[in-house]
Amino acid sequence: MQCNDDKPPIEAPTRSALPGETRQGSRYFVLLAIAGFFLARIPVLPRRLFDPDELEHAHAAWCVFKGMIPYKDFFEHHTPFYYYALSPFFQWFHVDLSFESARHFLIFGRGLSVVLAILAVLLIIPIGRLLEDRNVGLWAGLLLAVQPFFFQKTVEIRPDVLALPFFLGSLGFLLRGLARTTDLAKRSLWSFLAGGLCLGAAILCTQKMLFALPGLLAGLGIWALFAGTKLGLGSRILAAMAFLLGLCVPTTLTWAAFALHHGGGEFIANNFLLNSKWKHVSHEQILRFLETSWPVLVLFLLGASVSLHRFFRSEQRPYGGFLLLCTLLGLIAGILVVPGAHRQYYLMPLPIVCLFAAKGLFFLVERARERARGWLLIVATIPLAVLPVLHLRDSFTSRNDAQLARLRYVFESTKPTDVVMDGIEGSGVFRPHALYHFFLHAEILDMLSREQVDAYVDALESGKIRPRLIALDENLIALGTRFLRFVKRNYESSDGFFYFSKNRNP
Repeated sequence: MQCNDDKPPIEAPTRSALPGETRQGSRYFVLLAIAGFFLARIPVLPRRLFDPDELEHAHAAWCVFKGMIPYKDFFEHHTPFYYYALSPFFQWFHVDLSFESARHFLIFGRGLSVVLAILAVLLIIPIGRLLEDRNVGLWAGLLLAVQPFFFQKTVEIRPDVLALPFFLGSLGFLLRGLARTTDLAKRSLWSFLAGGLCLGAAILCTQKMLFALPGLLAGLGIWALFAGTKLGLGSRILAAMAFLLGLCVPTTLTWAAFALHHGGGEFIANNFLLNSKWKHVSHEQILRFLETSWPVLVLFLLGASVSLHRFFRSEQRPYGGFLLLCTLLGLIAGILVVPGAHRQYYLMPLPIVCLFAAKGLFFLVERARERARGWLLIVATIPLAVLPVLHLRDSFTSRNDAQLARLRYVFESTKPTDVVMDGIEGSGVFRPHALYHFFLHAEILDMLSREQVDAYVDALESGKIRPRLIALDENLIALGTRFLRFVKRNYESSDGFFYFSKNRNP
């Protein structure tokens, strides 16, 4: 089948699920519903409880803005693109001088995440068009926008939200490359190269994206070796090599930039070697995900079954859907393998799940009479939004008033140059940190050796590190009795949490 340059189909399109007279109205419904769910996020941004990760990422980006080098000058175990992307915006805010400016930046950072989430939804629409048709893409965008896990993590300051558009961009380029014919071999090559560059950039936002590689490379390898397309075997292998080249370029150049600043070893150790030794185990989020997204998962199973059936029955197999399913399997395996897969891990598989869920929804709608399909589709979508609406309502009850009160207290009690030692609370988010591991939660503490902890206490006792303020949360308490004796001997507190140095000029 000859490809149309404007709309390269990957899967042979089925008959339209919507008659022409209702197609436009249903699209308006979807767009309005998507816009409504994003508008509903706006009141949440300044009020929702801060995940400690948000304050960690904000502090890391602020350190980059101050000229510090991640991994070398301060600890991080996330790849660096997000911090360098966020750091220029500090020019608009005086986050170390004013509590209000700091608060405004945190709201602004969340707003940027919402913009990136909108971009992700917009990107899934053309991917759905390549997979099936535009309607599948639109409904997949709606299903993605309303998922509770997607809502929760895309109103937060975190690198996964920047990785998601890069990941979807990679899938879009790959699906477009798979649709090219022999007459467009060079353009196909550029699509695969661009797909690799985008995925490489996604990995440099968060190394969680590495979990996409096994399934994606397996699917791409099967296509390259066995696909019966007009694109010859040599051209297909060359396309796969172009993808690998694009994948390696961002990582290699980024590592080289850190190596030039004597941080190449730390870049590898903190981002890849350390994370492979993670000890904290928790799988509770899997159950939570099944509880909040089971209707979409049911539709996904139907849509994936239909896609696989068409794949194995077709003479010219549509490899786009097959590649997406292979990628999804890799991402799911990553979630199952990682000891503590938090909710942000689900951001990457969710778009693929929603694409096939939309296919499953349209498969069901096609079983109805043609004139009833438009209304049936709209009516069927409403129950899918019940759980998301309930979650959105509940999100307004989780407020950050206590966190902001502590942050205000730090601003009122310290100068911009005062060193603040914090655990994971983030009260010193825009103050110089005391330790190389500027945030300490249970997962990091599990990986610190006794020698590392002793070295920190030695530095405190010798005066090499001189915090003006210590926010003594449970994670700092876990440093041990020697550290606590140092705090009690040299610091005083009126509330049992904030400890100020007895020496006014520490």
